[in-house]
Amino acid sequence: MALSLTIDKKKVTAETGESLLDVANRNGAEIPSLCHHPHLKPYGACRLCLVEVKRNGRTKITTSCNYEVLDGIEVTTVTDQIKTHRKMVLELLLGIAPEAMRIKGLARGHGVQTPAFKADKPPANRKNCIVCGLCSRVCEDVVGASAITMTGRGDGKGLKVPFDDVIADSCIGCGACASVCPTGAIDMESIAVNILRKQPATDRKCRYNLMGLMIGALCPNNYDCARCEVDQKFQEASQPHHPIFAARGLIVPQGWEE
Repeated sequence: MALSLTIDKKKVTAETGESLLDVANRNGAEIPSLCHHPHLKPYGACRLCLVEVKRNGRTKITTSCNYEVLDGIEVTTVTDQIKTHRKMVLELLLGIAPEAMRIKGLARGHGVQTPAFKADKPPANRKNCIVCGLCSRVCEDVVGASAITMTGRGDGKGLKVPFDDVIADSCIGCGACASVCPTGAIDMESIAVNILRKQPATDRKCRYNLMGLMIGALCPNNYDCARCEVDQKFQEASQPHHPIFAARGLIVPQGWEE
């Protein structure tokens, strides 16, 4: 069902069930977000995507990534209050992940030069993690492996794996978590590959077999995917790349269906 709404005084149309963030960005609003991914359920963790929504004479500030569009609403994507909030969030994120290129780019674009605080030096394998939850959600919702879980609350909130020394047995080394990470903090794929290499040659299933995209294929290259013809064909066919090829709405390379 087609809906009609206004975004920054511009009339636009949308379909029932679409998120306000997707509709706004599609129509040139460019609302920032770090925790949003088109193939995952909205989460609203980063709080950068706040907008002002007016409906039935009432106005409220809300996250746009998990707000489904409604007919007749009036949306304002930039106000003084929203700008102040985004700057505050980016100042905090710079303190948590000072070397993350995406965060630094967003900060510059919003006039933020310095972090709100200087964070304690994190462990090397937690560097630049902002606990947005994208990695755990893609692992559970798309991959179905549940190899990464959120743990704790408040200041103690974090990820149980891959930041511990032992990787989950359910990890298949697909790289979906690294693909969606907005800060480059996660490298679970290489850890999993090193574990897979320790298996007997007869048990080394191709990663695309583990992903459920091929049947029965073993890896002849000791998981050196860069020199694998199968991997190259899948990479060429996947648009956009991962997570498990656009939520499995993928194009399987011709000749590799099984």
